[in-house]
Amino acid sequence: MAIRCPHCGSPVMVRGRWWECGYCGDCGKISSLQPSEKAKLLRAATPSVQVTITVTGLSDESAESEEETSPRSFSRAELENMVRRWDFSEDEWACRDLLVAAFPEAVRFWTAEELSEMDTMELLGKVGEWKPEVGIRMMKFLLDTAEHHLQEPEVAEQLLGNDLYELCRNQTVQPKLLAQLKEDEHLVRQLFQSAYAGDLQEELLETCDWFGESALKEHLQTLLTENPYFKGLD
Repeated sequence: MAIRCPHCGSPVMVRGRWWECGYCGDCGKISSLQPSEKAKLLRAATPSVQVTITVTGLSDESAESEEETSPRSFSRAELENMVRRWDFSEDEWACRDLLVAAFPEAVRFWTAEELSEMDTMELLGKVGEWKPEVGIRMMKFLLDTAEHHLQEPEVAEQLLGNDLYELCRNQTVQPKLLAQLKEDEHLVRQLFQSAYAGDLQEELLETCDWFGESALKEHLQTLLTENPYFKGLD
């Protein structure tokens, strides 16, 4: 697992709460890394323990009990219901699994094992790199499904500050995303008036500058300053 420098993109050394880039010499606290890199560290720090028990001579009743406790798969409707309720007690990866179930053509390049190793952010980033318009459709579907919770800070930060970040900062996706924002006010308000205001919105405003979309930037900035969760961007 390589953690990348936020300035030059080279792998960095991580020591405790600090990182250091041997290529450009930059360093800083873990909190200064890109959200995608912090997510990698979080996943790496989460212990995973797997215990396998083999028992011979199981009775029919015991065999049925074993089948009942084995991991189960969920239908698209069940996953959609989990995300809509924002309840992941049955499937902690319901957002990712819902996107896999809802967009089978977009994920056909990867095996089930490869998909199980991705989080939502990585999946959206990879699909967006392959076909930006599909990545945007997946983003809209996820936001629409969880829409009733976008005014909850924890939910908004997870979706906008983490899950959608890699997709929205992808230079292949950005021009198509700006075009979508110019005609989709509902998506605009989901992204700029939710209970999260931070790196994602700053990235999109900078993208407007890059592509000369001054009118769109002015509109987005107005909505952002009206957002009670907005505390100013660097």
